[in-house]
Amino acid sequence: MNNKQPYPDHRKGANKPNPTRTYSQTRRPVRSKSEIARRIFMAKCIIFLGLVLVLGGGVYLLCRSGLFSKKTASPTEVVLSSLSSVTSEAETTPPEDTTPEVTETTVLPGDLSGYYVILDPGHGGWDRGTAYPYNSDQNEEPTYTIKIANLLSEELKSRGATVYVTRTDDEYYSLYYRIAETHLICMDIAKEKGILPFSEEREQDLREKLEEVKRINDNSYDKGGMGLMAGTGVGEDLKALFEMEYQLTDVVFISIHLNADYDESTHEPVDHHGIEVTYVTDDSVNTYESKESNRTAGAPVREAYNGRPNERNLMFCQTLYDYITKDTPNLKSNMDKPVYTANWAVTRKIGLTGTLLEFGFISHETDRTILQDEAALKVVCSSIGDSLAEYFSKI
Repeated sequence: MNNKQPYPDHRKGANKPNPTRTYSQTRRPVRSKSEIARRIFMAKCIIFLGLVLVLGGGVYLLCRSGLFSKKTASPTEVVLSSLSSVTSEAETTPPEDTTPEVTETTVLPGDLSGYYVILDPGHGGWDRGTAYPYNSDQNEEPTYTIKIANLLSEELKSRGATVYVTRTDDEYYSLYYRIAETHLICMDIAKEKGILPFSEEREQDLREKLEEVKRINDNSYDKGGMGLMAGTGVGEDLKALFEMEYQLTDVVFISIHLNADYDESTHEPVDHHGIEVTYVTDDSVNTYESKESNRTAGAPVREAYNGRPNERNLMFCQTLYDYITKDTPNLKSNMDKPVYTANWAVTRKIGLTGTLLEFGFISHETDRTILQDEAALKVVCSSIGDSLAEYFSKI
């Protein structure tokens, strides 16, 4: 009999295996010990690889979730730029919501939090400055400068800046009153920041001298109205204040004024218009003070002083001009050099980065129309806010 019988063909009606047959009744193949060991080893390998994949995937997901990132990390950062902002967002941000989350580390476009601005509205009281028509009591400079200061203060505060104003009413404050007030503000800021470089006794002495200037409220040397700011060069007290203020790079000074230009014989307006932004440098001050005609009679004459933030002053003023005229082209100056050095006392006698900014010619119809339009002035103030954000981002 042939032992190699064919396997029953169920498709041809051959007998099927007994369906009641149990597993114990079937014939099981006999395997060697080496075969069993090999299969056990392979099973262990498969289990080990599975565990590695599961654990590795879990660690990866935890890392992606941000669990191990620093607590101060922000998912969104907006970097200040002169004309635009660059936004970097986490991959998990839904595409339909691109609004940056505001956190302590987020920097928003135009944000001025942590910065200080000192505004000085020119003239006031009996000092009426310029006007239109010529020598009239209409359209007077101090009325506009206080209005601009108020609007600018609101704009800068809305961006987070701390704002100080030297004049809040229509009263007279001398040039040296304003300078003394600026020095006192800077001492307060430095003290708040913990960088006031004076002993208590020295601080008290300087404060008393500056308060005396404010009390006298007069520009004359004979009456003591110039105080420690008197004379050419820089005395020891003023030098100490300058060197303190050079460290306050997060503080700027803006003196607000208006221009006017009339024909000397007819008093009719001359066709000059637009803003002018002025600043001081060591060279410009030293040249100015070297002329006998610019010296105050009886006041000390000292050696020329050098140490002012010359480059910062220029950059600050040029940035102001560029931003204002970009947003309000009608305020572009038709003068040869709208950003230039001019040795006004309020910028010459302080150590801050600053400017005396002429907001336009009240004698010119186009400038006057802007000055009389609050909405137009708000645009200018917004431009100044943008320019300050740009300036502070560069220093």
